[in-house]
Amino acid sequence: MGARRAALPALERSERAAAATARLLALPELAEVAGRTIAGYVAVQGELDPAAVLERAGARGCKVALPRVSREAPRLRFHEVAPGAALAATSGPFGLREPDAAAPELAIGDLDVVIVPGVAFDAEGRRLGFGGGYYDGALAMARAGAPGRPTLIGIAYDFQIVDDCPAGAGDVPVDLVVTDARVLRRAAVAGGEGG
Repeated sequence: MGARRAALPALERSERAAAATARLLALPELAEVAGRTIAGYVAVQGELDPAAVLERAGARGCKVALPRVSREAPRLRFHEVAPGAALAATSGPFGLREPDAAAPELAIGDLDVVIVPGVAFDAEGRRLGFGGGYYDGALAMARAGAPGRPTLIGIAYDFQIVDDCPAGAGDVPVDLVVTDARVLRRAAVAGGEGG
């Protein structure tokens, strides 16, 4: 799946990201974002890029956060970023670009929406990440403090949707998955309907 994602030509990647962005911004969960906080990520290795969604949400008065990897739990922490803020390249295994360590850290429980990357997803919200448990660890902490919060939205290319994604006891499912072709809502969240 990662190889197929990375092999997408730049124009196709851009077109698919634009389609997914339009679907994501049309969601009721993002209708009224002023005064709320949305967290996303910086795309790597051919991931669908949420940058346009974060930029538009910020322009609508939403506070925007990006993750930083930490050696201590939670190993993924979210820091507020200003529009156009410079990001530092890390030397870690994923080659991430992260907000400056001095940027204000936001408590995971204070996030309203988290856009979550993945290698694959299924219609029940199960996701396959890179295997480090970074997102699952942070999101489990948030859900333990406030069940159902934050809203977790996976984004992916439509070919990353599989029939059954492997998941373990510590994996946290997303509430919905947005692709360049459709929106899938978990049965437990939306009565089994996909969009």
